[in-house]
Amino acid sequence: MKRFDAIVVGCGAMGSSVSFNLARRGLRVLTLERFNLNHEYGSSHGRTRVIRLAYFEDPRYVPLLRRAFASWDELAKRSGLEIIKRTGGLMIGKEDDRLVTGVLRSAREHSLPHKLLAARDVMGQFKALRLDDAHCAVYEDNAGILFPDRCIASFVSLAQESGCEFHFGERVTRWKPHPNGVEVETEKGTFEAASLVFAAGAWLGSLLPRLLPLTCERQVQFWFEPPTGGAFAAERLPIFIMEENSSHYFYGIPDVGHGVKVARTHGGTPVDPERMERKVTDSDLAPVKSFIERRLPGLKPIPTASAPCIYTNTPDSNFVIDFHPQDERVLLISACSGHGFKFSSVVGEVAADLLTLRKPALDISFLRIGRFSEK
Repeated sequence: MKRFDAIVVGCGAMGSSVSFNLARRGLRVLTLERFNLNHEYGSSHGRTRVIRLAYFEDPRYVPLLRRAFASWDELAKRSGLEIIKRTGGLMIGKEDDRLVTGVLRSAREHSLPHKLLAARDVMGQFKALRLDDAHCAVYEDNAGILFPDRCIASFVSLAQESGCEFHFGERVTRWKPHPNGVEVETEKGTFEAASLVFAAGAWLGSLLPRLLPLTCERQVQFWFEPPTGGAFAAERLPIFIMEENSSHYFYGIPDVGHGVKVARTHGGTPVDPERMERKVTDSDLAPVKSFIERRLPGLKPIPTASAPCIYTNTPDSNFVIDFHPQDERVLLISACSGHGFKFSSVVGEVAADLLTLRKPALDISFLRIGRFSEK
């Protein structure tokens, strides 16, 4: 039976980053992925992803994001690829909305450069957008776009250079502890390791049943052909998130060669990841189409492409980064609740710290499993 220092289950954004960071520290790593590299069945695909620093969800994420930005820049340098593109970012809502107040809280608490803009100023500067008089926006220069396929492929390639072994198309069927670590069975073989990392996203629930209160949610991403004139190009339109009301948030990513990406965040239907409907319907498009007609009137709301994806949500919408309550040889990196991709570069570093030093350099105490049993 082949033995490793660590086995990583899952090779999306989190698993690929964990693999790279463990391998570069000299560990013998095996990464198991049930699908192919950069598949479209989980949570890490979608051509482009948003990255931002003034985090409205919780200011405790900001130190992690500072390091994530630096790590993405380092990955771009190592890979020679455009991993990240800074476009600036707009967080749009009413003055007392959760989005605006949360961004301002993070910006002020961490002394982040930002500008508070009235609706007329936003529309004067960014011609693609249409807002109501009651809206305002917080602008930050550093926000931008990540290219997920390049991110994951770069982690994998660099991990392989450091000796990491990847098995794609190999599903984990069982795992169990033993005196020398853990044993993992797949459809093709059995492996041993001193440590095991679960970064399996929506499949965490089936691999670790009843451990966490997780729900999976189906979402659909859409792309639209930009009109002539360049108002939707990355040079003229930043990434944006808009709070329409307390339960409806939409985001947009300017055209960087794929078209304009627009999608709703949360509000999707519960789903079993093994049986998720992959056909996109008119009802999937309807809320996005309505948003475009209200807020992006220059964009024809007929999609050129679409892709369903899965959010794996915790009750408080925060991640899980912690050891298994019954076995500290098993580390969980998952349940990113629809906002995790941007963190994957730093989460890989945190995971490597936990497995090699037993203590991360950054505070992740608010992401521990114990918070669910305390309530």
